[in-house]
Amino acid sequence: MTDQQAGGLPGMMGRRGVPLGVPLPFLVTGICLAALAGLLLPFVLPEALINRGQPHVLALVHTVTLGWLTMTILGASQQLTPVIAVTPLRFKALAPVVYPLYLAGVLVLLGGFWLFLPGLLALGGSLVIVAVLGYVIILASTLFQASKRPLTVFYLFAALLYLCLVVSLGLTAALNFIYGFLGLGVLLILPLHVTLGVAGWLTNTLIGVSYTLVRLFALVHDHDDRLGWAVLGLLNVGIIGLALGLLEGITWLALAGAISLTLSAWLFGWDYWRMLRHRRRRPLDVTQYHGLAALLCFISGATALPIAITVGSALTAWPVALLLCLLIGWTGQSIVGYLYKIVPFLVWHSRYGPLVGHQKVPLMRELVHERLAWACFWLLNGGLVLLLPAVLLSWEGLICLGAALVGISLVGAAINVLSVVRHLEWKLSTLRS
Repeated sequence: MTDQQAGGLPGMMGRRGVPLGVPLPFLVTGICLAALAGLLLPFVLPEALINRGQPHVLALVHTVTLGWLTMTILGASQQLTPVIAVTPLRFKALAPVVYPLYLAGVLVLLGGFWLFLPGLLALGGSLVIVAVLGYVIILASTLFQASKRPLTVFYLFAALLYLCLVVSLGLTAALNFIYGFLGLGVLLILPLHVTLGVAGWLTNTLIGVSYTLVRLFALVHDHDDRLGWAVLGLLNVGIIGLALGLLEGITWLALAGAISLTLSAWLFGWDYWRMLRHRRRRPLDVTQYHGLAALLCFISGATALPIAITVGSALTAWPVALLLCLLIGWTGQSIVGYLYKIVPFLVWHSRYGPLVGHQKVPLMRELVHERLAWACFWLLNGGLVLLLPAVLLSWEGLICLGAALVGISLVGAAINVLSVVRHLEWKLSTLRS
């Protein structure tokens, strides 16, 4: 198999014994729930500006965070970690159990939020915690047994710790709906839950994985990790400071943490640009453009955070705009871009890899509909450009238009990824291979 046929992903050649049925269900389900979030966004977002605690708003937020973003990361990380750590995936017997448990937990939880049924919230949260515990055992044991421990491994360790804290806080909040034992303390748990989820779990994972995938996809060699270690330190010092400041109500500590987060974002942006400047594959494709646009959203959101903490009372809609920028613009957009590489790799390797040398096979990049991918890129970022200022200024017409553009782009991205999966021969033996 040549590098050209494999789509130029020599570092991902072979799956180190990870069956296709481990990552693929997560990836397919994740992009389908991204499309669902896109369909709900124009209808639910206006409610978020009135009351961020409404059941439909909470259902949409968790469709994005648990259904789309975390679902996708759970699958992709089980595929990528053995490659990054140069070791087989450990406790593979748990892997077939994690997906159905997690999917059931997410669906029950979303139903509980949408219908506001506390019993479903507790049940769904419990199922999610059990599934996440299984995932953490798989990934942590794989990372501990790593033959190599590049920078990405340490980001993933940090991300796993935050994931455990996030789901524990989430279940605590769900049980509070039934028993009310937190009282006013729930007002402290929710900002902590969001901070540790977005900055701790999602951002640590994406930055860490980017230090591997950007070099891999753009053929970057001889890039040192000195700035990457500095980013790791600044990011996590900032997360801890921000979280403790919010928990204890210490404004100066929260502000100091936010400034540290901002510095980590700018430093990562500079290091990201350094990697692209030294790439061997000169033309930038849609994945790299998604990465650059996502990076701009990350830097913008991180820069706005200390400003919002300082003058937040004067901008009542800033939490909604900030979450849109970071969840959809930064994490969501990064994941969509990476899916255009990861899913074709998995599908091509399984469907066409054995046929190389025996018959003509398509190139890996040909599995993705390029025009549709570019159309979705412009719709997503054009929608965000309209949506973010419209939310801050409460311009209802532009909010609906921007949300509709973002929603259409997510539906289009899902169609594109699912069209790649259609190349597979859907047999049980295929998923087990």
